[in-house]
Amino acid sequence: MTYREHAAWRQELLELIQEMSRAVDAAIVEGENDRRGLRAAGFEKRIYTCSEAGGLVPFATRIDEEVVILTDFDPAGRKLNARLRELLSDSQVTPEWRRKVGAKLTPYGRRDIESLNNLFRDRW
Repeated sequence: MTYREHAAWRQELLELIQEMSRAVDAAIVEGENDRRGLRAAGFEKRIYTCSEAGGLVPFATRIDEEVVILTDFDPAGRKLNARLRELLSDSQVTPEWRRKVGAKLTPYGRRDIESLNNLFRDRW
C-alpha cells in the first residue's frame, strides 16, 4: 500500500469509527489495549472491556445500552462475539458496525481493535 493509499484508508477508518461513535451508546472490546485503540480512533462513548467482570454472564447483565461488539476478527473473537450476542438482547446489539469495521481492517492484515493504537498513535 502506498503512502497515499494508507492515508486515505486511515482517514476512511477514522471517519467510520467517529460515525459509529455517534450511532451507538457504547462498545464492547476484549481488553484495555483495545479500549485505548478505539479511543485513539476517536470513539467517544463508553467502552466496556470483557475483563471488567467475573465472567461474561455478570458482565452482560450490567449492560443496558445499544452496543457494538468489537472483539477480535479471529476465530476466538468471533466465538466471543457470538456468546455476547446470545447474552444480550437483539435490540442491544448493532452487528452492522462490527461488519463495517472488520471490512476496513481485515483486508490489510489487521485482526484486532488493538491495532488502532498504531494507526492513530499521533492522536494521543
